[in-house]
Amino acid sequence: MLFHTPEFLTLMIVSLALFYALPRWRIPMLTIANMVFYVVAGVGNLVLFLAMTAFTYYCSKGMRGPYSRFFLWFSIAVNVANLLFFKYTTFLLRSAENWLGIDLLTDNSFLLKIVLPIGISFYTFQMIAYLVDVYKKRWEPAQSVFHFWVFISFFAHLVAGPIMRGHEFMPQIDALRSIRFNAANFRLGAFFFALGVFKKVVLADYLTPYVDSFFARIDTLSGAEGWIAAYLFAFQIFFDFSAYSEMALGIAYFFGLELAVNFRTPYLSRNPTEFWRRWHITLSNWIKDYIYIPLGGSRKGEVRQYVNLFVAMTISGIWHGASWTFVAWGMFYGALATLHKMYIVLKEKLGLGFLDKSRIYQAVAIFVFFHITCIAWVLFRAEGLRNALSLIKRMLTPEAFHFAGLRTYLAIVLLLFALHVAEYLLHKYRSHLAAWWHRWFPAPVRAILYTAVVAVLVLFLKGEQNTFIYFQF
Repeated sequence: MLFHTPEFLTLMIVSLALFYALPRWRIPMLTIANMVFYVVAGVGNLVLFLAMTAFTYYCSKGMRGPYSRFFLWFSIAVNVANLLFFKYTTFLLRSAENWLGIDLLTDNSFLLKIVLPIGISFYTFQMIAYLVDVYKKRWEPAQSVFHFWVFISFFAHLVAGPIMRGHEFMPQIDALRSIRFNAANFRLGAFFFALGVFKKVVLADYLTPYVDSFFARIDTLSGAEGWIAAYLFAFQIFFDFSAYSEMALGIAYFFGLELAVNFRTPYLSRNPTEFWRRWHITLSNWIKDYIYIPLGGSRKGEVRQYVNLFVAMTISGIWHGASWTFVAWGMFYGALATLHKMYIVLKEKLGLGFLDKSRIYQAVAIFVFFHITCIAWVLFRAEGLRNALSLIKRMLTPEAFHFAGLRTYLAIVLLLFALHVAEYLLHKYRSHLAAWWHRWFPAPVRAILYTAVVAVLVLFLKGEQNTFIYFQF
């Protein structure tokens, strides 16, 4: 169920009305609302999700007994196996067929009919984090299986994040009864929800046909066309994914809840470390806390740190999808992160640390790293590793930077980057802008402008509604 559809808006409005009218019944109400939201993906998917939720909850309760270690590893193993079966079985068998030269899957095989349950990657990682935190006594098990279900399945963040931790979200679920209507929260929720709708229907969906057109003929693209395709996809996926996350923030604020921020204008990053602190932040933190640090982090010397970084980022790539392009994408960022760590050490040894204070150096770093990011997006978007590598090779030739005949697209890319900078300034100075807005524009004028914005968004919503890109993960 897409956030910007009449069906979802109806569900949200009814849920909000019941939420504030019946505070003592908020857990049962959200329990049912989350089921209604998810059952659109299929009854079988809902049954699987409910079963995994109950299993994880009761295993977490078992961690307060003498067999806590067994319950930890058993529950993690089942969650990982569930994800592997639905997401990677066909990919692994097809890869084995190519390596071994034998047929393992027939056209009638039931494995080919497996449909990836929507949101499975997100709720699996959230359950694993919860299990580890309960085991390490960072958090107590949920009060009831219903509290745990609302924590895992809250429809604002269920399908594509942010990935919430127990200490971030469970106290809010436990305190649901005490939440009172707050006009400031509604205004903030409306701001984030409208911003998300704008990004999705005005920007991301507008770019979709152009991106699809370029990548549909990937084998015939010139190097310059490859850069345009990569630029456009970079902004398409950012506007699409950050739109979902911001709409999720807005929905949560309507209910008096607060979700983690998932994006902070990532294309203004100067290096891979900063990029992953700005892009899909909750996944980055998850990878750091539950893979990188348990592997040893930076505690066992430089070489081991580089290996841990590479492994962690490769796993991040695998999490995104069952394809060698995603594996290569994760390995690419693992190599970038490793090289960046080496570069920091070398820069300090050469006494070049002062460069970080130079605005010119920072601007050049942003420009260079944005282009490196676009190369990575080719790996992410292309159908097949061979196609991706072939296009990247063409993009790295000298003639690839002659954009004759493509200047209109280049102007669009520059406009999109300007919007990215504007978004950074909007968030940085949001409180000041809000104060200025209310000081200089009287309420009737603001009402007219709000109505105009809503009308424009409604006009765009009447067109074809595309699903969110990250729903497939």
